[in-house]
Amino acid sequence: MIKSMTGFGKGEAKSKAGIFTVELRTVNHRYFDLSSKIPNSLMLLEDRIKELLNKNIKRGKANLFLSYRSLEKESADITFDKQAVDKYYKILAEVKKRIGIKEEIKLSHILSFADVIVHGEKSLDVDAIWASVKEAVAKAASDCNKMREAEGKALYKDFSARIVKISSYIDTVADVSPLVVEEYKRKLDSRIQDIVKDKKIDETRLETELALFAKQCDISEEIIRIRSHLEGFRKAIETGEEAGRKLDFILQELNREINTLGAKANDIKISRIVINIKSELEKMREQAQNVE
Repeated sequence: MIKSMTGFGKGEAKSKAGIFTVELRTVNHRYFDLSSKIPNSLMLLEDRIKELLNKNIKRGKANLFLSYRSLEKESADITFDKQAVDKYYKILAEVKKRIGIKEEIKLSHILSFADVIVHGEKSLDVDAIWASVKEAVAKAASDCNKMREAEGKALYKDFSARIVKISSYIDTVADVSPLVVEEYKRKLDSRIQDIVKDKKIDETRLETELALFAKQCDISEEIIRIRSHLEGFRKAIETGEEAGRKLDFILQELNREINTLGAKANDIKISRIVINIKSELEKMREQAQNVE
């Protein structure tokens, strides 16, 4: 079964080092593309996380947020940047002197600069904690895929209904097209007879020209190819493994065959059916953009 590229998942894992929480959001994209927000102390795991995710998510843009909370009571080191304090105090003193104000430089003024206070991160053994991070990522990916699969079922249902609808349209075209050619031949023959009246015409040449016209207007090959493409589309949404690109290609081919059919048919009823089919194909194309 096909999967959507849109989903959300969350996973959490505990270890002696702490609690690791992963949130994963995915949207449609031509390829697999990962953007991650990971604590500096865990950045060495980024490549492993990407490789793990790519095994579960083959196509789509993924945004991953990894957070870590230590189980130990002591907090991370918090210090201040002495050089930054001196620099900002000097700047404030110069500004005060330049504009001639008497207000004293206060601690709140210094602390308003974000880089004065430095929050240190506790160093972690990435190899030791990888098992826990991997578990959290795997849970988030699994949770996300459940949502993608649920939406994929809805897409499958919609595609299936449209395939049935288009197939019905094509059956109508197949029934009508022979009558169109015969009717056109009859009218053309009648018009020629009126024009030449009593003059003798080459019946053989006329039959040849009519046969040539009939061949040019014959849409049986287009109907066969359209039915074949619809069957290929149906099989693709049932197998579901990275079907998105294949569906895009099949829809392009279907659209091309429908355009050819409409151009060759030369009949207002078939033209109206072609418009309806193209409307269905456009809706399918939009939906296919979100299939993995």
